[in-house]
Amino acid sequence: MTILVAVKKNGRVFLGSDRITTFGNEYVTDLVRGSKIIKLKHAYLATSGYSLLDNILEHLYRSNHKMMENTFADRSHVFSFFLELYNELKKSYTLVEPGKDTFASMYNVFLVVTPTNIYGVSTNLSVSEYPRFAARGAGSDYSVGCLYGLYDVLEDGFELTRMALEAACHFNVYCKEPLDILEVKAADFGKSFKDTHKVPASHLTTFTSLNGLQGLKLVSSKGTAAAATNGAAKKAAAKSSTVKASAAKSVPRSKKPLTTGGGKAKKGRRK
Repeated sequence: MTILVAVKKNGRVFLGSDRITTFGNEYVTDLVRGSKIIKLKHAYLATSGYSLLDNILEHLYRSNHKMMENTFADRSHVFSFFLELYNELKKSYTLVEPGKDTFASMYNVFLVVTPTNIYGVSTNLSVSEYPRFAARGAGSDYSVGCLYGLYDVLEDGFELTRMALEAACHFNVYCKEPLDILEVKAADFGKSFKDTHKVPASHLTTFTSLNGLQGLKLVSSKGTAAAATNGAAKKAAAKSSTVKASAAKSVPRSKKPLTTGGGKAKKGRRK
């Protein structure tokens, strides 16, 4: 199983994945060229599902199939790529069983990332574009929840990607480090890596353990809460202050306690 995460933040795009591969009740994380991030001519791609799809993409890559020239310029181009891939599965590999579904089905899901866009591809080949972030794979629920909570707090897209991957690995038994992350840069495209469709280790930042939010503080060094920069947060804070002020005015002052002749307050009894 797998966790795949893509994040777009401050004009930069990042893609990350774990390295776990399962074989029945066995798993490994140290396969040769075990990164799940695939470098195409004009995009990065990562898939969750059967590892067989990785073998097929490698075969198509090495045979210089025309589909590898796809520019992934928009959603329709992405759909075109996967439609061609599905046709190749039926025609050249005979790996797709007909008659099972109303629409095409490859079982695998994908993230396709360019320097400006993030696309998710479902099992029935439907393509969706995401404005900020996306996750696919076994631990995607945890990753999306993490990104929702931290996206407006952390400014670094790289750290957002790492934390989302770690959340999946921490809570889902089918996701496991090492974790690979790269920044998607325009300079990487228009050329191919030599002898491989996989991204070389030199282009990846790899984490072998989970590190959490070490070194990342959400409060100032003096211990006070960081100032809100979001307009909605400021409005909420102002509204909260107004409500508190109104509540304080509406509460009557407590009366002075009754005293005995000796001047000591009588102890009240709770009813």
